[in-house]
Amino acid sequence: MRKSIAVIIVLILGFNSFSQTGSNKKLEKNINEVFESYTHYNRFIGNVLISQNDNIIYRKSFGDADAENHKKNTGNSIFRIASVTKPLTAVGIMKLVDQGELTLETPISTYFPSFIPDFSKKITIRHLLNHSSGMQANVGRIDDQGNGVMPGENPITLNELFEKFKNSKLKFEPGTAYEYNNFGYTLLAYIIENVTKQSYADYMEQAVFKPANMKNTAVNAYKALNQRAFPHTGLGMNEFKRLSNSIHSSWITGGGDINSTTNDLYNFMEALENGTLLKPASVDKLYSYTQSRGVNNSEYGLGWRIENKGGEKWINHTGLLPGFTSIIGSLPQKNIKIIILSNATSTDLITESTFQGKGQFVDGEIIDKVIAVLQGKNPELLPVAIKINNQNTADFRRTYMIDTNHSLILSKQGDDYSLETIGTESWSVFTYKFSRDAKEDNKPSETALFFANAMSTQKFEGLIDYSSDDMKGFFASEEGKQQLKGMWAYFIKQAGEFKSYNIYKVEGEAVKTVNIRFHFEKEDVGFVIAINSVNQIQGMFMDDDIRTSAIQKVKLTPINENEFFINGHQNDGMQDLKIKISEKGLILIDDNKKFKAVFKSSF
Repeated sequence: MRKSIAVIIVLILGFNSFSQTGSNKKLEKNINEVFESYTHYNRFIGNVLISQNDNIIYRKSFGDADAENHKKNTGNSIFRIASVTKPLTAVGIMKLVDQGELTLETPISTYFPSFIPDFSKKITIRHLLNHSSGMQANVGRIDDQGNGVMPGENPITLNELFEKFKNSKLKFEPGTAYEYNNFGYTLLAYIIENVTKQSYADYMEQAVFKPANMKNTAVNAYKALNQRAFPHTGLGMNEFKRLSNSIHSSWITGGGDINSTTNDLYNFMEALENGTLLKPASVDKLYSYTQSRGVNNSEYGLGWRIENKGGEKWINHTGLLPGFTSIIGSLPQKNIKIIILSNATSTDLITESTFQGKGQFVDGEIIDKVIAVLQGKNPELLPVAIKINNQNTADFRRTYMIDTNHSLILSKQGDDYSLETIGTESWSVFTYKFSRDAKEDNKPSETALFFANAMSTQKFEGLIDYSSDDMKGFFASEEGKQQLKGMWAYFIKQAGEFKSYNIYKVEGEAVKTVNIRFHFEKEDVGFVIAINSVNQIQGMFMDDDIRTSAIQKVKLTPINENEFFINGHQNDGMQDLKIKISEKGLILIDDNKKFKAVFKSSF
């Protein structure tokens, strides 16, 4: 009897073991499909490490560490981790707090009495850590008022930075709002040096890297030069090019100057979790001493973003530098840790400013899809190209009409498919959703069209009749009119001759938002008008979704027998599109919008 029970127990344990292994293999396969779909279009190179319940469930390297010399990334490749430096610097500061060397409420005037002396007494170390300092002084970000400086290739000292910011003031009272500030973390690095009498690099090595077993991590150095991952541009294009010029690390000391590996960052997160680096109370403060970011209920703690992904807390930080993208984060509810380090961006992010597409895909698309997979969901992946058997299919050119002003020519020549636009005016498939007329026969459209006509003719008489009480003062005042005239003059100067306007989207119930496109010779400009329940303008702002494309012919990538993918990233960085073909016509798919075109003729 006992022998039978023992056999049953062994069988059950064996089944559970097999089931768990099978589950892990399926999860690994699904994660891998996300990354393979992006590497298929050259949209990812780098290293990935994912753990669950303190076991690594996925680890893989993709692409080149050095495209010039055809050297591949490996598990030991060392990357610049950009702003993922900030959580490490925050731990370095908190270690000094644990040791009683400083407090979170210590004002920065203690260490920098000559820096903005009228305001530095109000700014504390805590404010620097959670980006609530309110300082105008910033590096790598320039606001609408021109505050801040962009980093350069040559080294710079702290005193030289102080000289650049000598006339800086506060944008808001410290601790009352959030604005991401790289310079705040540079100040934290120099506070570490002031307190410890060590260099920031030496202190981080002794206080953070060694205790966390981060053997290949260093400040502004590579512990093993042969393991260096070089920065590249050309993400999403046909080939990667090694980036020769980059930002000098002295501009981003403490905020973006650490080099590391996926394995070392995993060890860092483990050491933080198990109490190796900080007291448990201090670890809690990293995630609880937060400032609201004002977006989607997300917050910024002491070196960490606290967000929500799919109903779960997502504690993370991202990094971006020319040629590098990084993200580390955890889903504590599932005890999952994710580290992704990439050594490519689309452009150098600074000089190539005309590119309309994404600089990187890690923060946003890739991480969202990876998390969705880890939560048991099936996110839509980038489609993989297939080979269509065309041996018995003759070449063709077919015309499809979307509306009276916009038609498409679908062509096949050998194994190549293409789509070309024709119409009363030149247009592009990438901007059709902006150029189509979506006006409605109602009062909100009437109000929006009155504004569009007033703006394009620069005749504002009668506009106050379409305005709420809050907006009447602006539209009626000479100052408001001059502001609108100045904007229009700037558009003409930058975009050339004005051509036309149209409403391309209307949304909302009691308050409607109406999207207006102004079409110029060189580019398009968008406005969003908020219209209240009595059809008055109650607000307006620029429409960042508007894009301009003059591309009239695109290559099609077959992804199914009658379905094709249009790679927008290789067409001036536009959004990806799909088309589906049937006997009756063609459907152009732009995100969640579907535009039907009817078959017209063949020739």
